[in-house]
Amino acid sequence: MYNKRPYMRKTPRLFVVAVLCAAVRASAQTPNVDQESQGRARRGALQEKAVQEAEIASSSLSDAEIGFDQILGAPGDIALNERFAGQQIRRGDLRGAATTLERVLLLAPERDRTRLLYAAVLYRLDDAPDTERELKLLISRAIPPDVKDEAEKYLKLVETGKRRTHFDARLSLGYGYDDNRNAAPDSNQRLFLGQALDLSDSSRHKQDTNVQFAGSAGVSREIGGARGHSVFARVGYYRGEQTTVNILDLQAYTVKGGGVLHTRWADLTPTIGFDHVLLSQSTYLRSFNQGLRLSRRLSRRSEIWADFSHEDQDFRRTPLIPLGDERKGDQYDWGLGASYLLTAFDRLSMTLGHRRKYALQVFDAYRRESLALEYTRLLGRGMFLVAGLSAQYDRYDRADNTISEMNRHDDAYTAQLLYGAPLSLLWKPLDAFTGTLGYQRFQQRSNLTNYQYSNDQLTALVTYKWGI
Repeated sequence: MYNKRPYMRKTPRLFVVAVLCAAVRASAQTPNVDQESQGRARRGALQEKAVQEAEIASSSLSDAEIGFDQILGAPGDIALNERFAGQQIRRGDLRGAATTLERVLLLAPERDRTRLLYAAVLYRLDDAPDTERELKLLISRAIPPDVKDEAEKYLKLVETGKRRTHFDARLSLGYGYDDNRNAAPDSNQRLFLGQALDLSDSSRHKQDTNVQFAGSAGVSREIGGARGHSVFARVGYYRGEQTTVNILDLQAYTVKGGGVLHTRWADLTPTIGFDHVLLSQSTYLRSFNQGLRLSRRLSRRSEIWADFSHEDQDFRRTPLIPLGDERKGDQYDWGLGASYLLTAFDRLSMTLGHRRKYALQVFDAYRRESLALEYTRLLGRGMFLVAGLSAQYDRYDRADNTISEMNRHDDAYTAQLLYGAPLSLLWKPLDAFTGTLGYQRFQQRSNLTNYQYSNDQLTALVTYKWGI
């Protein structure tokens, strides 16, 4: 099926690897392109905001553990019941918290901040009509300005949720640093015909900085039915300009569309898309892709899913990468995952993956097994923290004899930490802007010294989000 002719390579094998690593990093930094419908993503984002506001309102409550027998002994103690509701929220018992807060408001209907917290919990429970009722009741009264602002924001979100068609857009601008942007071997040596050759100074680790820009726009439409099916479409653009290693200047255009079908057993999300990647202003990759995601929510705390995707990767030769087309071929990915809500503010997810990559030259074809763990923590006031660990194990089909007679084996490990916060914490008019700071450590071990390297990366991004 693929050309297996032997030949002598005219460029270092590591060069193409560095290019691919750049593309992978860039795709990780761009805004998420739909894996589910934008409608569902929007509802999830609003629910997360509700949880954050619930945490703010409950954070001032005492952390002392309260037993239900204490509540039974003092059902009219408003302060005790509010503390108990905060305790229930922190445990993730939102239905119980709603019942407790409702009891408080029956006893003291003038407690505006408690009513705002009650509305946030109701929204988290997908009870939009009751959320709207409570918010309108709040706004109709003389309440503190900060409570009114939050109530109006929530009411706008509820009204937006009534639309059948939704639009959203994101723009990001950032700055990045890599301490080994050219993916130079840690040994400072490279194999050629099985012999280790020392790298020249110009081929060793290169520190580099870059400016990044990313934008995306999407539309989703609910198509009716009792289960609320939907369709969506998105376009995206990414550009990264390097300061030193200009050969890795990257542009990427993406188009994706699909839908979400809610069935009795699972939610089905079929997608189809196209990617166009340019390196140093020259087309390097055109890829048509199709995917299918099956997800099932087992409870309010847990969800499982399975993914499958196929890419027809058409790599191209460029003036700087004359052998780029050798990687041309199909790529198949399978994944299994699960997530669990530890508390209302802590989520843990795990994904197992398998990849099969075919290539024009067989020594570029490989199999990959991977494992990824991710922990997300909502910190309150819109702030969040994401920590991730991943491992991937690549086994290549055939040796590249221009490098070594051994088949290539790579084991790669990545640790990531991301902190984000709304810029309105610094200045209120910046409510639609989010700032993120990220760190990534990448370490690859290989039986061939050409591909054994490490890289530390720092990234700072400011993102503007809009949606109706």
